[in-house]
Amino acid sequence: MDRLAIDYVQIGIQYQFKNLRLLDQAFTRKSYSAEHPEAQNNEVLEFYGDEILDFFVTKKMYKKFSKIINNELVSEKNEGELTKLKSIIVSKESLARCMRNFGFSQFLYLGKSDIENNVQNSISVNEDLFEAIVGAVAADCNWNYDTLEKLCDTMLQFETINNYLAVLVAEKSNALGFGEPEYTPMSYQLQNMSDMQPYNLYDQYLVVDAFGTPKNPKTSKCEYYVNIGGNYFMGIGDGVLQAKLDADGKAYRFLCQEEIKRKFENIDYDNPASALHELFQKKVIMEVRYEFNEYHDENGNPIWNCKAFLEGYGEFSADNVSKKQVKQDASLKLLRYIVETKIEKAEKPRPIMRFSGGCVLWTDEQKAEAEKRFHKNFENWEKK
Repeated sequence: MDRLAIDYVQIGIQYQFKNLRLLDQAFTRKSYSAEHPEAQNNEVLEFYGDEILDFFVTKKMYKKFSKIINNELVSEKNEGELTKLKSIIVSKESLARCMRNFGFSQFLYLGKSDIENNVQNSISVNEDLFEAIVGAVAADCNWNYDTLEKLCDTMLQFETINNYLAVLVAEKSNALGFGEPEYTPMSYQLQNMSDMQPYNLYDQYLVVDAFGTPKNPKTSKCEYYVNIGGNYFMGIGDGVLQAKLDADGKAYRFLCQEEIKRKFENIDYDNPASALHELFQKKVIMEVRYEFNEYHDENGNPIWNCKAFLEGYGEFSADNVSKKQVKQDASLKLLRYIVETKIEKAEKPRPIMRFSGGCVLWTDEQKAEAEKRFHKNFENWEKK
């Protein structure tokens, strides 16, 4: 790997290798080492990386969802939910998506057969690369616990524990006939591409390149799209993770509404707590959790506060003098939000136009000519 690639990877994972040959090995496929016997491939590093990921993901789940109450372990999620969550976070698709978001596969050492089959874009190869990088860092830092925990957090930034909604979205999307959700993280050109690409060439790209920035320069926000069977939802956030969570939340609420339309003719607003329980029993929504607190008004009269919590929707609160009625009041707010709130859809995301090359500034004539080529290429791309 050249200096630019090494720096790009190390900045991405926020770790500096002491032994750069281990970094090279993490990117070396077996097909390459078969043609170059002097080079060790990354298969053993993959094995260690896989085991490390399992441990740290499990620990992160424990810290987020479990706590000790009265000397007993209490968990917000049951065994089945935790199993689903772990399977999606460390699945081939999730790890491969992380690698694509980082743009690391372009640096792989490939043998002739791998090059001919264009394997650098495959899910399994990108998954292997993710695990090999983790294994290489483990060897380089002599299995330092804090270093590995930070690394896993950094590399899983697009598939963190907070992204449990991705599990629900995928399940509902497939169950309702929309197919597998498709995700598109938006990326924008850096201000000075000549610092990254020292070639005196002019061109533009229809896909996210390795040296983009996730922030929209006009809003300073990150944008992320999810496609549910031709229905697009855009998430916005201060970071990529927040933007993806926002997109997943919109997609999930859309899918819940679609499922309610198909399974229910009427919703019982007179008994909203019971209606929510029925939605849960029919697996439309997760189980609603309630929290009650008593306080007193200025005259000393007791008032009950009820908070209704639901995965994918957040918290809905109500106050009433009656503990029985306050649960219904909070439930009604949540139920109306689930059924009646209009979910904002987005237009199909267009590929980002970026002007790259060895010059800091483009002339207006160069931009105009490049835009013509861009739109022609884009029209061809849309027809495929």
